[in-house]
Amino acid sequence: MLARIASSLYWTGRYLERSEHLSRYLRVQYFSMLDAPMSQSRDFTLRSILNMYGVKWPAEEPVDEAGVLRLVAMDYDTPLSIRSTIRAARENARSLRHVISTELWESINAYYLYSNDVNPEFFVIHGLYDFTTEAGRQCAIIRSRIDDTLLQDDIWVFLKLGIHLERVVQVIRILISKLNDVDVMTDKGAEHPLRQYQGTVILKILEGFDMHRKAYRQLLTPKTTIDFLVGHPQFSRSVAYNMNVVKQLLERLDNHAPEKNIALFKAGKLQSYFQYLEYAEIADDVGGGLSAAIDQVYELHNVIEAKYFGEG
Repeated sequence: MLARIASSLYWTGRYLERSEHLSRYLRVQYFSMLDAPMSQSRDFTLRSILNMYGVKWPAEEPVDEAGVLRLVAMDYDTPLSIRSTIRAARENARSLRHVISTELWESINAYYLYSNDVNPEFFVIHGLYDFTTEAGRQCAIIRSRIDDTLLQDDIWVFLKLGIHLERVVQVIRILISKLNDVDVMTDKGAEHPLRQYQGTVILKILEGFDMHRKAYRQLLTPKTTIDFLVGHPQFSRSVAYNMNVVKQLLERLDNHAPEKNIALFKAGKLQSYFQYLEYAEIADDVGGGLSAAIDQVYELHNVIEAKYFGEG
């Protein structure tokens, strides 16, 4: 396979998964702001949303809610806006029309057309919930097209590799962002009810609230939240679960080659680290521990690019 085709497949998967996580984050975080006890911290929460999307806002200027929503969701000039990631997925997929199914291409194109047709002013006033919910539905359709209309060959592998590595990245990013919110808003966790509320927000952003309750049969704690979202081997959004899938996909690409595969080696180390990470090891600085871990995930991405796409 040509390196540019493999790269486009990988980035199509990454941008699609990114758009879904950014959409879900915005919906849950925004509406949590409207509930007590978040209602007294609107400015803080809006700045937290800006930080998640990599948008700078002058510290001395009051935060404008409509402006924030427009930038993080609708603005094509914001690289991490929801619209930008959807367009990037479609642009990568457009170069793949000769190697992917018609059904997959049409579903990705329909996702872009839907996003592009949304009126930004309507979105800001009335459309946030419907738009972000539809983004999740469209991504679910696209993933079904990937699994149901493609041969499970290297084309499928590179698409899935992008999806699952991006899921690792976004879950860790969301955890880091929200844990910082918890520390600031609860005075390092001293306000237990607010900390409990924010833990619920984290689990709902990552669609893990019900399964966390099933797995632990108790009220959430910082330990159970991290154990579940980082290390649970059976939760399909956990970091360990998705890193294991990344390792399996790299094993398929490696095909038992005799030389050492650095990408596979790094993926295996990361998968073991996340699966066997004990909360006590990072309890004093969970955000710092996760930040160090995501740096290793980015390094894995660099190795994958160098090995399979001829970069680096």
